[in-house]
Amino acid sequence: MLSLFGCKDPYGPFITTSGNLTQEQVDAIVEECGGNMGMAVVENGSLTINQASDVEVTACVLKALQATGQTTLSSVRNQMYEMPKPER
Repeated sequence: MLSLFGCKDPYGPFITTSGNLTQEQVDAIVEECGGNMGMAVVENGSLTINQASDVEVTACVLKALQATGQTTLSSVRNQMYEMPKPER
């Protein structure tokens, strides 16, 4: 499975910038998504998000954090590459 993700540990934490988010705001998001306290930590402008054992919890936290516009998380959703239409 590691070959699908390159050198990054697919089970490791996500690290991004925290923007203007406070630890209290991040804790509220984690709690709302059903995650455990300490799942996401704001420290020195960085935000470390540890993956929950339930992928739905992790997805909820990542989507909510991305929606704040404060992190450098890219879009979190399934994406499909669409082939350009050939010119005729």
